[in-house]
Amino acid sequence: MNLKSKLPPGFQKYASFGIIPKIILLPFALITVTGFALFRPLILIQIHKVIDWRIGHFTTNSEITRLKTIDYNNHHAKKLLTIYYFGSKVPSNNFLREIWTRNLPSVHGHWGWLLNAITSKLANMNSSTDSTNIDLSGLLLSENKPILALKRKHRSEIDLIKNLCNGDSFVCLNVRDSAFMSATRKRDMSYHNYRDSDISTYVKAAEVLAEMGYTVFRMGAIVKEPLISKHPRVVNYATNGMRTEFLDIFLGAHCTFCISTGSGWDSVPTIFRRPIMLVNHLPTFETSTITLPITIYPKLLMETKSPITLSIKALTERNLATPHNSAAYADAGVQIRDLSSEELVEAVTEMAQRVEGTFVETPEQKEMQAKLKHILSTHPKLQPTPNYYPIRAEFASCFLSRYPNFLD
Repeated sequence: MNLKSKLPPGFQKYASFGIIPKIILLPFALITVTGFALFRPLILIQIHKVIDWRIGHFTTNSEITRLKTIDYNNHHAKKLLTIYYFGSKVPSNNFLREIWTRNLPSVHGHWGWLLNAITSKLANMNSSTDSTNIDLSGLLLSENKPILALKRKHRSEIDLIKNLCNGDSFVCLNVRDSAFMSATRKRDMSYHNYRDSDISTYVKAAEVLAEMGYTVFRMGAIVKEPLISKHPRVVNYATNGMRTEFLDIFLGAHCTFCISTGSGWDSVPTIFRRPIMLVNHLPTFETSTITLPITIYPKLLMETKSPITLSIKALTERNLATPHNSAAYADAGVQIRDLSSEELVEAVTEMAQRVEGTFVETPEQKEMQAKLKHILSTHPKLQPTPNYYPIRAEFASCFLSRYPNFLD
C-alpha cells in the first residue's frame, strides 16, 4: 500500500518533500543527538555530510575525512567516531556509494538529514564545514592504505579488462571537455571552459604509450568526441559501450598510472594512490593539486599574439596563478594555449619513465625543480604563511626545460 496516496492532497505535497516523515522522526533524532552529547566524556561522535553528487569531492573529501578520523584516534586517548551522511538521491557514482557505505558508519534518507541538520547547529558535533580536497597534512601520503575493496561479483567486467589488456599494464587517459557539465547542470557552466582540451591532440600520446606496451583507456561518462585511433591498445572506453560505474572506479583504482587534465574523475586514482600526471592543467597552481605527489605540465599562458610563456612572477602579479573562471584570463588579456601533440608525447613519455624508474633528471632540471619548489613554498600570493601548503607536486622536467623563463 502506498501510504502517501491515502493522504489528503494537501498532506501529499508535504509528504513528497519528506516533511511528514521528518516530523515523525524528529523526536528520535533529538534523543539520538542528546545521546551523542552524553557520551562525549567517553567518545566524540560527529556527523559528516558527504558531497556525493560530485565525484571529485565524493572521493577525495571523503577519504581525507576518513584519514583525519584515523589520525585523531592515533593521537588522542578519547576516540572519535565519524558517521557519514549520504544525502543525494542520485549520487555521482552508485558503486562508489555502495563501497563507501560498506566500509564507513553511515546514515541515509530522512534520518540522516535530521541528524546532520541538528548536529550542524551544535559545536563540535558536525564536521561537514571542514570537508576539503586539500591534503594539507599529507594524509593521502600516510601509511593508511585505501579501504575500498572491489567485490568479486563484478568478475565478468574485470575479466573484460584483463582480456583487453592481455595481462599487460594499462593507463587511464582523462581529458575534460564541456559535454558532461552541459548535460548534467541546469545552469551555464561555460566559465569552466578554460579547463577543456581537444581529444584529437592526445591521439599520438596515447599511441606512443600503446607502443610502449600499455593499454590506454580513454575515460569519461559524457564526452564531446571519441578518441579516434586504429591502434588495438587504445580503447575508447568513454564511447564504445563498455563503460559502467563499477569500471569507472576499477580502472582508476588499478591503472599503472593516470594521465588527466584535472577533473573530478582523477580523484579516483588519487584516493587509490595511483601515480598521476596532469597535462593541460589550469589553474597552474591549484592548491588541491600542488599539495599532492603528482606531476604537472600546465597549459601555457601568454600575452595575446605573443609566443612567450608568462613567468611565475607575471602570473602572480596579475592574479593568474589560481583563477577558476575563463573570464579572468580573458580580462587580463592572456591567451591560453593547449599543449601540442608533440608536447603531450614528451609529457607522457616522461611520466612512463618516472613510473618505470628509468627517468633520469639532469642536474639543470633538478636545480629548476628545487627553485620552483622554493618559490611555491614561500610566495606570499601562493601561501598565507611560508610552507603553509606543503608542495608535494613536481612540474614535468620536460616542461621546465622547454620553458625555462617560467621560473623568471
